[in-house]
Amino acid sequence: MPLELQDVDFKDGEAIANIYISAFFNDPFQKTMFPGVSFEKQVAGVISRWPNNFGNVAAHYKKVVDTDTGDIVGYSKWSFAFTTAGGTLQKPAGFPANLELKPPSTPEGLNDPFAIDFTDKVEKIHERVLGDRPQIQLKMLGTHPSYQRRGVASLQLSWAVDLADKENLFCWVDASPVSVLLYKKFGFEVQDEVVCELHETCGGGLYTYTSMMRKPTV
Repeated sequence: MPLELQDVDFKDGEAIANIYISAFFNDPFQKTMFPGVSFEKQVAGVISRWPNNFGNVAAHYKKVVDTDTGDIVGYSKWSFAFTTAGGTLQKPAGFPANLELKPPSTPEGLNDPFAIDFTDKVEKIHERVLGDRPQIQLKMLGTHPSYQRRGVASLQLSWAVDLADKENLFCWVDASPVSVLLYKKFGFEVQDEVVCELHETCGGGLYTYTSMMRKPTV
């Protein structure tokens, strides 16, 4: 099962949508963000938004492929700010030249108040701690459940921290509870926390996202 890190192509959208929802569908945070929305509808929503998301040149995607099967088993989405480092990376590959992008829309079934409150809180922490320093931000990282704990995430994080050190960038991530220890292994340090109230359909309670930063090693 050799794993290989590669750039993402436009045609990978459906596979990435399935990985994303497979990885997070049963997570209480995801269930609070999309209460009562089925697996199939969430996948369809991600696929419908893929052209806009992938076509955004400010974002850069990586995928991990099982070279024995050719299957995509994990992916990550990154963005750059206050740096030209992102401009040196491959632009969106395979994007149809004549594809007409639709205006961004709110995902079906999204818990708007919850999403807005969470986004506002993490953005305020990010702005306060990191400000306008040159940075790379991890927006999403997902691994297919059957490949978790096999090094899929580590391959992508290794790429990011190596690039960050080379370009003198700060790294930022808002980490779910199960991923905090992994990010610490790559030099990320806790900056603050965002505590969310879970939807009653998940049994209620609290869920903590941890804002973490890694300084470049020069």
